[in-house]
Amino acid sequence: MTLIVSLLFVSLCTRLCEGSFSLLSEPRQTCAGYSGIADAIAALTNSISSQTPADDPLLGVQSSLQQLLQLATVYQSCDDVTGSPGLYRIRDGNDQPIHYFCQTELLGGGWTVIQRRTNGKTNFTRSYSEYRDGFGHPEQEFWIGLTRLNRITAAAQYELAILMDAFDGTSATVRYASFKVSDETDGFRLATLGGFTGSTGNSMSTLVGKTFSTFDRDTDSSATVNCANVWKGGWWLNGCGDSNLNGFYAGATPTATPRTSMVWTSFKGASQSLKSTIMLIRKKRA
Repeated sequence: MTLIVSLLFVSLCTRLCEGSFSLLSEPRQTCAGYSGIADAIAALTNSISSQTPADDPLLGVQSSLQQLLQLATVYQSCDDVTGSPGLYRIRDGNDQPIHYFCQTELLGGGWTVIQRRTNGKTNFTRSYSEYRDGFGHPEQEFWIGLTRLNRITAAAQYELAILMDAFDGTSATVRYASFKVSDETDGFRLATLGGFTGSTGNSMSTLVGKTFSTFDRDTDSSATVNCANVWKGGWWLNGCGDSNLNGFYAGATPTATPRTSMVWTSFKGASQSLKSTIMLIRKKRA
């Protein structure tokens, strides 16, 4: 009976939490305010394991409880996570922990996903305030937010990895051994970007020291063109540059005008939009 009552309690909590996953808001107080929920879920999981045979339907509940435990436990950073890739509550960059997507398998694990493009369903032609605060969902297309990038990279030394897929089936990976974004008073400047390695060229080589530019806050070095407006996405810009992974998702057909879509010019040129991108950061390891 105790097990059934406990399961009902966890089910109620889960229902109250449904729909609360958002990069832009904290989990609802019903879930965020009770640190004992994680302990209760762990105890229930162990109880189910010890009381049920291998073919019992309750094992499906155990799996759900394990997923809920993953979402309830708080970690300082994704580098502390050892489970499977997915959503975890992270303190880094926030006054209160929120859900980040931690990539625990690629390139040695420990990565925080800070940007993802997969299908063009999320609009990246966003205002300065939206790029500052973040938008989208961490499991889907999203941008983590410049304020968080500053807070995270100011607290420790970080590296950056970028994974890109093209519509012709090819892919490329680039890495930077150092990555840091300055604060808002400094224009969220790309303060540090060094130690490049990759399977394609360095299309961010001219962006070190440049501020983040959006269509409604033009800070690029071009005297005649608002490059973020041309790209249809905010980015660190020196003129219109050689990359903008937040640019317009144009699909497989090359654009008539170069540098008007989501491109990394050293990979597929200035007119071919990429199919997907993931940007990840991780604390530098010894």
